Amino acid sequence: MNIQIYTDNVSANHILYYALARLYGKKNVCFVNANEILNGALTDSVDVLVMPGGASRYKADKLNGAANHIIKTYVERGGRYFGICAGAYMGCNMTKWAQGLPHEIITENELAFFSGVAIGPIEAFGRGDNYNQTDAHLVTLEYQGKLVPSLYLGGCVFRPDTVSDDEESAYKVLASFADLPEKPAAIVSGQYGQGRWLLCSTHPEYDNEAVKLVDFNVIGNQYEHFSRLPDDADLGLELLESLLANLTSC
Repeated sequence: MNIQIYTDNVSANHILYYALARLYGKKNVCFVNANEILNGALTDSVDVLVMPGGASRYKADKLNGAANHIIKTYVERGGRYFGICAGAYMGCNMTKWAQGLPHEIITENELAFFSGVAIGPIEAFGRGDNYNQTDAHLVTLEYQGKLVPSLYLGGCVFRPDTVSDDEESAYKVLASFADLPEKPAAIVSGQYGQGRWLLCSTHPEYDNEAVKLVDFNVIGNQYEHFSRLPDDADLGLELLESLLANLTSC
């Protein structure tokens, strides 16, 4: 498995790196930035490009235009795109963040693998009182007939543009939010050309070990909201591993 994690040199995605390295080995996981993508790093030897969490506007600022065209061509020719939280927003036609509030962001996205809208943050899980994310919140996903805990940090629900048969067949809902009325889509996947994409609203790279490592006792601790997660949280990497297996299985 050859996995590249996009980095914008702003968002810290070390937890994602270590999670993937634990599953597939450090030699098989690396970071790639916009300049490297523009210079040809995204070859057909790359099994998965992971677009991680963080604030998507920073990623888009460097990728919009030529780099996003390269990413779409990579997927169209048989590559795999795995969007997590911000990366999931970027994979939709449109982002609607904190709509109607002071930190509203409404924008079209160039990647647009999912023909629909990413709407967040989810009010039941976190407030849209900034441009970046919400406090950490433990949510429950309904996935493969089971209830699976996962970490939420400002992700979206996925709403298709249309409900025609053709549009519904273009993607699959892999998981839904079990805690919400009507159980809206939390993870969706589909094909683009010869390749595949998967968009995940939550952060499956966070297990109990990762949560513990971001629980600090320091002055000015900006991660103190992690200490408010339930003590009996049962987060593992099984969901992350299963999603990657689903993405790369065909």
